[in-house]
Amino acid sequence: MFGARLKKLQKILQNPLLIKKKENLLYLTGRSFMHGYLLIKPKGTDKRGVVFFGDGLEKPPGLPADRLKNLPLYLTKARLLNLEDQFTFAEYNYIKAKRDELKARFKISHVRSPVDYQRIIKESGEIALVKKSMQIVERVFKLVRREIKKTGMTEIRLAKFIQDQGSRLGAQDVSFPAIVASGANAAIPHHVPGDKKLKAGESIILDFGFKYKNYCSDFTRTVFLRTAPKKIAESYNQVEQAYLQSINFAQAGAKAGGVYQKSVDVLAEKKLDKYFIHSLGHGTGLEIHELPNLSPLSKDILQNGMVFSVEPGVYIPKLGGVRIEDLVYLQQGRAVKFINVSTSLEQNIIK
Repeated sequence: MFGARLKKLQKILQNPLLIKKKENLLYLTGRSFMHGYLLIKPKGTDKRGVVFFGDGLEKPPGLPADRLKNLPLYLTKARLLNLEDQFTFAEYNYIKAKRDELKARFKISHVRSPVDYQRIIKESGEIALVKKSMQIVERVFKLVRREIKKTGMTEIRLAKFIQDQGSRLGAQDVSFPAIVASGANAAIPHHVPGDKKLKAGESIILDFGFKYKNYCSDFTRTVFLRTAPKKIAESYNQVEQAYLQSINFAQAGAKAGGVYQKSVDVLAEKKLDKYFIHSLGHGTGLEIHELPNLSPLSKDILQNGMVFSVEPGVYIPKLGGVRIEDLVYLQQGRAVKFINVSTSLEQNIIK
């Protein structure tokens, strides 16, 4: 599998590429590294087409390894070396200095990594791991619905409960720190949970995900204790419509920006579009945020095998907010949800 990924990458490269991003190293080698780089040369360049560079303390099995200071010795015929855009100015200067020391002649450029684009289409095994991660989310959400009713429950206490339950159910880690935002705090899309107590009649946004064998999940529901106030309830129903219609609109061949606009149009029917202040979604896999982007300026075209979130929301200052989110994948031209957790308002009012 990993050899095939390397060969696929080599076929599209025009110039040698030095990889630093940990997720890309993992994708291509199957290993996580504390510190390291992977040099990939175009197919047919020479016998040393893939070389790992590090501090000598880590080495991927089956690949030659060396110290980064010797990198120019592997690029004697190269005219250009592309660095992933995660490289720091200090790293750039180090490579440049070693190049000059060894009298190599290649130029150095930063690029958006072609590995990021290769990862945009998920293999069946990757989709299965995202599904397993989402199934952990589903189980945790059921537990949260019970835990949230406890007297004196706070945002931060519930966020900690979410993290602990994910770990107990087999998650490797969280995809990101859980968001629990209630009342006026729910008008802040990425609110950091605090000591605020959860109250009846307020919207409570629950946004969380886990990693399972390195693959991330992402999920949001907005719930209410005992009752939902009229204005927020009306907003909720329209956000649900935007969520449902956007998923139906997200077909292979569609423009990602067009799917975003579909959500905006549905929200505009109730004059709620001005409260929608973020993109509609993002790819998810080894990273919580990766390609494609479902944003107004996105030029990404949806394709079978893509995994991405659909998460419309409205955020009304001083009142609260509503967000509904699921991960989907494109199969046979249509968006398929990994899990089926009700989005209806009735089902998300917790008695």
